[in-house]
This record gives sequence, structure tokens and C-alpha cells, in this order.
Amino acid sequence: MRKLCRLAIPAALLAAVILVGLVQQMPAQSFSPILVGTTGACNNPNQGGPCTQKSTLVQLDWRTGQLIRTIGPVGFTVNGLAWDAQSRKLYATTSIGDIVFHGLITIDLKTGAGTPVDASVVNFGLAGTPSPIHSPVGITDTFVHLNKKTGVATEFLNTGIDTAGNGLSFGFLKLLLWNIDAPRADVNTGVVTQTAYLLSPFDGKPFFSEQLSPPTNAALGDFNLANNLYYGVDFEPDPATKVKTAFIVQVDLLKGTVTTLAQTVDNLHVIAFIP
Repeated sequence: MRKLCRLAIPAALLAAVILVGLVQQMPAQSFSPILVGTTGACNNPNQGGPCTQKSTLVQLDWRTGQLIRTIGPVGFTVNGLAWDAQSRKLYATTSIGDIVFHGLITIDLKTGAGTPVDASVVNFGLAGTPSPIHSPVGITDTFVHLNKKTGVATEFLNTGIDTAGNGLSFGFLKLLLWNIDAPRADVNTGVVTQTAYLLSPFDGKPFFSEQLSPPTNAALGDFNLANNLYYGVDFEPDPATKVKTAFIVQVDLLKGTVTTLAQTVDNLHVIAFIP
């Protein structure tokens, strides 16, 4: 799977991070971050086909999952979301089936409107068959760096892991890059497990893994700097209505625990925190 790499990578990294980042939980901060997300996934049964939905930017209460306000239509179908502290912009990737533009966009926090970083850079500047961020492209994951100024992706092939329905985000003061995999059933025993991978931000290869319990989808999420916990989304689609009931899920990577906090707005697809 191609993964959306967070857009700002700190310069000082691995040695201190490995030693310090897993030692202790960050204490709760005095600020309360803003949680935003987009509703509306592509919802096309044929991968790569035209999307049947466009996204809407919303603000949520990260403690309860309740809708605070609907900000506005994005104009694109979003499948990845990340706040960049350096430029103070909200970035998003759009689905392969987006009929307007498939690539990197920014989203206006006041109106929800999306704008391509460069409308001429489709498919993130990658040659060959169009391929989305967060979608299967091979046996193992392909890790991606995105240039926030140009919208061009640089690929790092064959990370050595094969994940799905994942969440990829920097935690612990934005120093540790974690990939939260979906629950998986063993083909022989049927036992369901879930793994979180600590990745190198340089090439996406894992150098540590953590087992999570109970196994619960926590897709397309982000770390909350107020408590250094990861928050993702669990979806329960209704085949009859096509509506996806969504839940906010919290992951404590030091304890290896997963907690479903609350039901949130229907069709929520991806979330990100703004400090």
C-alpha cells in the first residue's frame, strides 16, 4: 500500500527517538487541539472507477466524537489528511476516482474548499498506471514522501510489511512515525491480531512492532499532542443504505490497548489534529 507520509519530518531523529520515545507517556498539555475530518469516501465498488461522493470538512469533539460544526464542501474526494505545522496548512490527498483531480491539495479551514497544490501534477507526478495513496499496489507496502510545494511523490518500494485499512502518523512530539495496521485473521487458526509498526521516516521500513488489543480498525487517523495518543476511525458500512456508521477509536501504543471512544458522524472517512 502507498502511504501518506506526514509532511514535515524533524531533523533530529532516530537515536534519541528510539531511546526516549517509548519510555514514558507524554503528560497532558494545557491546550486542547482541534480535530477536523472529512466525510464522504469514493464508494465505488470498482477500484479506480469514478467516485460517487465528494468530501465535506467537519470539526469534531475529540473526546466525544460529536459534530461541532460542518465547515464546508471540499470539492474533491479526500482519502488522506495531514496538518503541516511549518506552513500552517491542512493538506489532503484525493482518491484515484476523483473526477476533478487526483493528487495533493490544500484545504481552507474557514470554508472547507480544496485547492490543488499544482493542478498539472496528477497522480502525484508518478509515471504509469494511476495509483492512490492508501490503496493496494503490490505484495508489500510502498512508502511515499510528498513534496508539499509541488505535490510530487517520491516512492520507496518494498518496505517489508503489508498493511491495510491503516493509519500513518507521527507521534511523540511528531518524532515517531507509526503505522497502525487493520485487524487480521490467521489463515490457519482464525485468530485475529492487530499490529502497530514503528517506521523509519526515511524509507518506511519497520524497526519495531507492537501488538494491539482488542483488534479494532483505527484507520486514517492522527496523534493528539494533548495526550500523545493515536485516534483513528472504525467504519461499519450498511450494504442496504451505503451509509457508513463511524466510530472514533483511541490507541495507546505504550500499553498496546485499543479503545472505541464513541460513535461519530456518519460517513466520516479521515481525521487530523490541528494543535
